[in-house]
Amino acid sequence: MRKKKDNDPVLEDYERLQSEIIRDKVNEIFRTHPRDHIAEMEKLGFAYCEDETNEEEREERNAQPVNQRQRDLVAYFEGRKPLSEEIFAGYSQEKAAEQPNYPLIRKYYKAANKHLKSLLLYGLDNYPGRIDLLSDLAFFHEFENSLTLLITHYTRACIEQGNLETFTELAKDFYYSTSPDGFEAYQALRELFGPETAKRKIIDSLIADEEEGAGESSRPLES
Repeated sequence: MRKKKDNDPVLEDYERLQSEIIRDKVNEIFRTHPRDHIAEMEKLGFAYCEDETNEEEREERNAQPVNQRQRDLVAYFEGRKPLSEEIFAGYSQEKAAEQPNYPLIRKYYKAANKHLKSLLLYGLDNYPGRIDLLSDLAFFHEFENSLTLLITHYTRACIEQGNLETFTELAKDFYYSTSPDGFEAYQALRELFGPETAKRKIIDSLIADEEEGAGESSRPLES
């Protein structure tokens, strides 16, 4: 006589619930600890294994410019060309290309290239609402501390943004880009907008969602 059925519905429901809880925990870690997610996952009992060959690093070592736009960008990043609207346009076009040479550009991010930083700040000074440039500056921040600049430019973009849907995405990006550094972007934005304004209501809603999510993530896993 078998002790239990192969397809025990109670057991299946329990295992599915456990999987959902673990998945939610992992998602929460990637959302709130983008730069130290490995350490946080290890706290949950996950083991981190790194491939012997780092594919990204190999791609970056081998990356070469393959057209004039990329050659101009490399010349700029290496200090052989001055910053100009043409160089900035080339950077924007490269990112929007059908097959952008990401490894070529990425290695300058990882080197915290000062010319790349100047290009990003030039773009944000002239186009303060561009979310892609803000995200690029947030990525650069991973390799050189640029928290003050991030706060300044995200704040300006949020103040000037008139489209409420875009404003919501900006506020979320602002929060997730700076929360690993301990900055409370939602609270900072909340102080900028009056209680009855649409932007204040959006921020209050985002704060409530975040507090609810934090409460759920703090619940212990059932054994």
